[in-house]
Amino acid sequence: MKLEQQIQFGEPSEPPIAPATHLAYRRDIDGLRAVAVLAVVIFHAFPAVLRGGFIGVDIFFVISGFLISSILLRELQQGVFSFAGFYARRVKRIFPALILVIAACLAFGWLALFPDEYEQLGKHVVGGAGFAANFFYWAQVGYFDTASDTKPLLHLWSLGIEEQFYILWPVVLLAAWRLRLNLLMVAAVLAMVSFAVNVGFIAQHPTATFYSPASRAWELLLGAGLACLHARPAGSGLGKWSPNLVAWTGVALLAAGLALITRERHFPGWFALLPALGALLLIGAGPQAWFNRVVLSNRLMVWVGLISYPLYLWHWPLLSFAQIIESREPSPAIRAGAVLLAILLAWLTYRVMERPLRAGAARGKVAALCALMLAIAATGAYIYLNGGLPGRKPVQDNLANHKALLIVEDKANAAACKKRYGFDSDYEYCLLADVAKDPTVVLLGDSHAYHVVAGLTRYYSSIGDNLLMLGTRHPYWGLDPHADPYQQATQQMVELAIDTPSVKTVVFSTHLRFYTVPEQKLYVDAARETFRRLLAAGKHVIFMHDVPLIGFDPRSCIKRAGVASSATRVPCAIPRGEWDQQIAQHMEVVKGFATEFPQIEWFDASAVLCDDRQCDAMIDGRLMYRDNNHLSYEGDLMVGSRFGAWRQERTRE
Repeated sequence: MKLEQQIQFGEPSEPPIAPATHLAYRRDIDGLRAVAVLAVVIFHAFPAVLRGGFIGVDIFFVISGFLISSILLRELQQGVFSFAGFYARRVKRIFPALILVIAACLAFGWLALFPDEYEQLGKHVVGGAGFAANFFYWAQVGYFDTASDTKPLLHLWSLGIEEQFYILWPVVLLAAWRLRLNLLMVAAVLAMVSFAVNVGFIAQHPTATFYSPASRAWELLLGAGLACLHARPAGSGLGKWSPNLVAWTGVALLAAGLALITRERHFPGWFALLPALGALLLIGAGPQAWFNRVVLSNRLMVWVGLISYPLYLWHWPLLSFAQIIESREPSPAIRAGAVLLAILLAWLTYRVMERPLRAGAARGKVAALCALMLAIAATGAYIYLNGGLPGRKPVQDNLANHKALLIVEDKANAAACKKRYGFDSDYEYCLLADVAKDPTVVLLGDSHAYHVVAGLTRYYSSIGDNLLMLGTRHPYWGLDPHADPYQQATQQMVELAIDTPSVKTVVFSTHLRFYTVPEQKLYVDAARETFRRLLAAGKHVIFMHDVPLIGFDPRSCIKRAGVASSATRVPCAIPRGEWDQQIAQHMEVVKGFATEFPQIEWFDASAVLCDDRQCDAMIDGRLMYRDNNHLSYEGDLMVGSRFGAWRQERTRE
């Protein structure tokens, strides 16, 4: 149920209210809208059934470009175009259902989401209400970014792209009209530029290409170009072809897209031509084509098309919240139930909100809708800026475990540490317990060093030492700097530990995966070189074995308030045998290192969490993990305490 590809629904194919912008109603376009929304909903709910269903986004971009441009051209021809009127219709069309869905998400989140989840939702509300969600998600992709399935408003990114097109395209079209330029050529040139951006950047910058309006505009411009053809006195440029031939070619292209395109491919890229051209041909074939007249104009298809916009808005939050509550992919029954509920809510939204608000005078309605949208955005900002409102009663009832899920950061210390040692990369960790003193102990590693830094800092500070934590993604000396972008930082950090006279001890802690991946020999050799250099410099080296990789979301161990169906995982643990299997290959490497480097001491952090039966993610009612492989603050302190006791025993020996 991945949401790496989404869809947005634009202008309805019903005739607008204002007589001056009246277009001949085409039932087949609503039917085409139904094809797109059903494909997307099926893909999100049951991805194995329709792996290419996400291409509905391209179908709808073409539809929206055609309908919006047709309205604009009709108004320009009749001399009644105004920006105020155009955007008033957009507000009445888009805002009501969007406000309702976002408000519902905020209300449900208040009851059911943990502070970090609600904080993220608040940020996404700002992006969605401001029609800039595509830029928000573009910037968020990173190491600590959560899965797309747990972002209930992720689907609003495409709404942002469409609204950004609506802002710019009327300006361009009006200017071209007044300059008496060939409107079809203007649309064609802009579409070719946008398509070139798409195919030119997709391989190296797939995320940017997916979310950028510059690489998506060509799809809307295809529809705009078709509208320009229809606006000519001679009619559509597709008219000389058989409508049935054109329509069936479009069907074939859409079918090929659904069959051949998967999320594993770079998308949009060249493959986006299949759904985009398929939609273009089906629209261009006209309502007289057999497929359009019989299949797309079917009453059921038209009905689904009419509710497609609210159906899209409702279906993904319901599926996403189900994923969040279950802490795993929901069962087929739950997903089917979410889809049925989305259809019901979409129909009610269409009947009760959309149709009444689109009819009649616009002035008061538009002002009220804009005020409500601003209030929604302000609410989201408040939630985000206040850390997900941890004072909510549902959170207070289990505050300790809610806090355990947060990443504890000391940004001021990190900034001071990086400044002191000249680190400037976002991929580097740098924390110094007392920034006014030289370090005596270095904790070297990656995020699995960072998740024990609080406990080790507490222990070493208690015995008069000053701990410096240095880390990057691949903390091993000797990897290829061209293949590993983190190698320069790693080399700088190891050299710092070696060249700082006050540093007597280096504690090494990394993710288990580096000793079990296919490139194991590269990492083992790099670790060996790192150990050799540290020992040659006279440093006391301690290697910390990794903690168990529990493989499930620790949130599943906490009862969510306000959700009757929320079940907790019992036991909140994995079998000991599962952990032993995970580390079997790792332990062979460790045995070799122990023989080769008898000076190194080895501390088993997993012993803090494991007994003979199981490895616990919750001890005495407190979460030891904040995700499926990183310790919580409580787990960090517990490992640090056990490490301190171990060191004292070793010292007495």
